[in-house]
Amino acid sequence: MTTRIPAAGDVPLSDEAFERVWHDPSGIWGWLTAVQNQPIGMRFIVTSLFFFVLGGLDSISIRIQLAVPQNTYADPETFNRLFTTHGSAMMFLFIIPLIEGIATLVLPQMLGSRELPFPRLTAFSYWAFLFGGLIFYTSLFFDQMPNTGWFAYVPLSNSEFSPDAGLDFWALGLNVAEIAAIGGAFEIIIAFFKMRAPGMTLARIPVFAWSLLVTAFMMIFAFTPLIVGTLMLEVDRKFGTNFFRPEAGGDPLLWQHIFWIFGHPDVYIMFIPAVGIVSSIVPVFSRRPLIGHTYIIISLVATAFLSFGLWVHHMFTVGLPELALSFFSAASIMIAIPSGVQVFSWIATLWHGRIVWKTPLLFVIGFIITFVLGGLTGVMVAVVPFDLQLHDTYFVVAHFHYVLVGGVLFPLFAGVYYWAPKFLNKMLNETLGRWNFWLLFIGVNLAFFPMHIAGLLGMPRRVYTYQAGLGWDIYNFLSTIGAFIIALSILVFAYNLFWSLRYGENAGSNPWDADTLEWGTPTPVPQYGFRTLPIVHSRYPLWDQRGLHEGDERTENIVHGLAQWPYEWRAQLTTSALDAQPEEVFRVAGPSIWPLVLGAGVMAFSFFLIFDLMIPAAISVIVSAAALIAWHSEDLGKVTRYTQKDEEFEQRFGIPVRAEGSRGVSRGGMLLAIVTLATALITLLFSYVYLRQTPEQWPPAGIPLPTDLFLPVIGTLLTVAGAGAAYWAASGVYRNLWDRLRLGLLGSAVLGAAYLASQAYFYTQLNFNYQSQAYGSIFAALAVFQFLVVAAGLLMSGVTLFWATRTSDSAAEHRSVTDIALYWYFTAACGVVIFVFLYLLPYVF
Repeated sequence: MTTRIPAAGDVPLSDEAFERVWHDPSGIWGWLTAVQNQPIGMRFIVTSLFFFVLGGLDSISIRIQLAVPQNTYADPETFNRLFTTHGSAMMFLFIIPLIEGIATLVLPQMLGSRELPFPRLTAFSYWAFLFGGLIFYTSLFFDQMPNTGWFAYVPLSNSEFSPDAGLDFWALGLNVAEIAAIGGAFEIIIAFFKMRAPGMTLARIPVFAWSLLVTAFMMIFAFTPLIVGTLMLEVDRKFGTNFFRPEAGGDPLLWQHIFWIFGHPDVYIMFIPAVGIVSSIVPVFSRRPLIGHTYIIISLVATAFLSFGLWVHHMFTVGLPELALSFFSAASIMIAIPSGVQVFSWIATLWHGRIVWKTPLLFVIGFIITFVLGGLTGVMVAVVPFDLQLHDTYFVVAHFHYVLVGGVLFPLFAGVYYWAPKFLNKMLNETLGRWNFWLLFIGVNLAFFPMHIAGLLGMPRRVYTYQAGLGWDIYNFLSTIGAFIIALSILVFAYNLFWSLRYGENAGSNPWDADTLEWGTPTPVPQYGFRTLPIVHSRYPLWDQRGLHEGDERTENIVHGLAQWPYEWRAQLTTSALDAQPEEVFRVAGPSIWPLVLGAGVMAFSFFLIFDLMIPAAISVIVSAAALIAWHSEDLGKVTRYTQKDEEFEQRFGIPVRAEGSRGVSRGGMLLAIVTLATALITLLFSYVYLRQTPEQWPPAGIPLPTDLFLPVIGTLLTVAGAGAAYWAASGVYRNLWDRLRLGLLGSAVLGAAYLASQAYFYTQLNFNYQSQAYGSIFAALAVFQFLVVAAGLLMSGVTLFWATRTSDSAAEHRSVTDIALYWYFTAACGVVIFVFLYLLPYVF
């Protein structure tokens, strides 16, 4: 029988040595280079709450202005700015980053893991979020705040009607923050599939983790179109393209389609994690397993799919065909079905349980009540004739806030009160928590319920004042009082947090007698979470299992051996996606300054673009590229070589050791990057088809269709040949043929460079450019997209070839080349599709 002793070395790794391996450096340098999920998660939460306060102050100012008729507290321009910054902060800088922070903090321990798969990506996501928010709010200091609403409808957001830099701060600043959200989505998806505790099969994964998985996929498919759309808006403003200019063949409604393809799923991106939080809390305070666990997961997936099929219900009044309106109306009503499944599941669990009335459960009950009310009005506005009457009234404002505040804010508070004892080691005060709840519950209903009545009486939304005698006075005054009660509730929460951190009682390891793995770690939670990874046999391991480290002989020995080795790097176990069987031990990245440098480079690039400073912007791109290269190369040659200790561990425990990094994790990252790029491409192709529908002739009169296709054909063949060269390099990895790997990488780099040169020359010979009607704009957008895709492939091939020749003469140790080959396959497919759309489709469509 194999004994549970270290796999490499005879001396067990001490607690101090193990902590030293996993802890980030101390001091200011350590703060700047930290990558651990716990400090980064805390930063997300604190920073998002800071932006929440700023957005809340905007809302208070809005309600003061509307408290009485013909108020002069704020002039129209100031009101529009407050309205825009309030909505933008709440939608982009508060809810989603807060959810991402909770996920970063809780998910690794909940899955029985030590860390997220790409710690440096987590750190970069935080810096990008912070810097994006700072860019957005920097507009205040230039007195050029955005003023067209958080939706930035064109033509109001075009340069003719918004000539200052306010919309540029909005578009470029929030784009940086959206990149952070997509980075967080990558982490969640790969952690869910590859970094679960042994034995945690799909059926045993907590609902909260499922909700984060669904949310992460939605982020990729919703945020990517928004990034593309805002870039199209920005180049319309800065460079004279015509995507949204009707006088030049563009269409303002294209912006609405792109925005609401993001905007409505975004509501559920916020709501679905809230469902996961509620589904985590209800069983704990009912003292029984969740009824309908599987049905809730199915409902989450159904909600995600349906949410992408009803964006047009935001556009019922723009004049679309009635048949289309009927389809989207039906989809809008259908989405209430999975929400109903979730509500009935929670009620049934509470009904059949032994309820423990604590603050987290109070917020859950408040959520159920307010969300159901918001859902009922949602079904009402999904009916087209009803919506046509009330679409631009305060009835919709009331519905929107009931859903978001009731459906998101209450569960977020519940989650904070639930998990704070674990990660702060202090119990939050129950009395203050109850005051926090009741003030919020009363304030929310007093603030937003009267808006329904004001809307039914005809009060339009987005107005900065109104006349007396219309019957709206009392309802606006009540709403303003409600807003101040909400603000008082937030102050009580802040006081509770600070008081409890100083005077609160110590929490202990599991004060709620909870069921999921994050409560099985010591309190305060170590940076690595679990030293000895748990082995899961139940959906509720802390309730059903006698011990967390008992399993089959092989798995037991792996987790106990991993608790004592390695000595030099941060080791993590990967497991199979379906049944969570141990697959490999790999090294997760350690502290680094480069995520911060990359985030600063992206921020500087966006900031310089706002003020048309192209040379500094170009320098920022170079700095960002250098930071990205350094990020991935600074550890090469240190611990990435296969050593005798690795071989000893493999032989003793029968599991591969990947000190150079996990193949499954890196493959997942590349696949998600390809999915994201494919989503961006689909958004551009959708825009091409949408713009093509209106003109009878395509290209429009005066713009000749390119007839000499020699260079485009050559360019497409070059991308296909580049994919072939990458395949040749990947085959060298599998056969450990060093020369084949080197020649394949060199070939893909050379072919990529030839593509860039040939296509750059071809575009200079065209008789039109990106300013030539909307056709020229969308033609250029697709061409530039492919140009950038190939340039990225060239960079990856070139850098990998350079480092491969410097660090090892073994092709088998450079398995990342297989991921680069995947990228080149996408590049070739992308080139073929774009060639068809730009040069063949105009002849038939």
